[in-house]
Amino acid sequence: MAWRPVHLVQSGELDNRKLGWTVGWLQLDGVADRLQLKLVGNCHPDLAGWKFRIHRVSPEPEEDFDDDDPPDYTGISVDQSGHVGDITADQMIKQHEMSNSELARRLMSGEKPPFTLRKCLYLEWFSNHNGRVVVQSTRLEVERIGEQAFELTEEQWIEQSRQNRDEMNFFMTQLGDALDNAPPDDSQSES
Repeated sequence: MAWRPVHLVQSGELDNRKLGWTVGWLQLDGVADRLQLKLVGNCHPDLAGWKFRIHRVSPEPEEDFDDDDPPDYTGISVDQSGHVGDITADQMIKQHEMSNSELARRLMSGEKPPFTLRKCLYLEWFSNHNGRVVVQSTRLEVERIGEQAFELTEEQWIEQSRQNRDEMNFFMTQLGDALDNAPPDDSQSES
């Protein structure tokens, strides 16, 4: 499971001008203090070496939670120190202009809903306090500031990709261990 506060992100600024470090902040709607990111590692080549701002250009589509409660982000820590995952503004995704429940309904009925391919901001990091955090949106815009401080060499990018995979594998191992050690669900044993 990952924290996915994409609906709350209003703005931010990240700086990867120092090789091996990505630092900055994100402002979440309804959270008084900015999230402070101090992450070991580099962004993907499109953002590596850059300082960049993040701006909300349009709201995220409304989520339908059916009978589920909406996610609770009160436990998200302001201190988001940890490790970089994948951070890029070049990811291409299918953009459907409908709610998730409408998309699911159409797909289940065999329809192929219309879509456009759009560039997407993808921020992923592994927080020491909250685990995996992911922000993925076509409705957040990136503005590069100043000059690029460095470009990743092919070897540096290969090493960064390996480190990103290692962080994901470590996270998944921790998640598996937590599930294995979780107390039994009493509601399942009553059946």
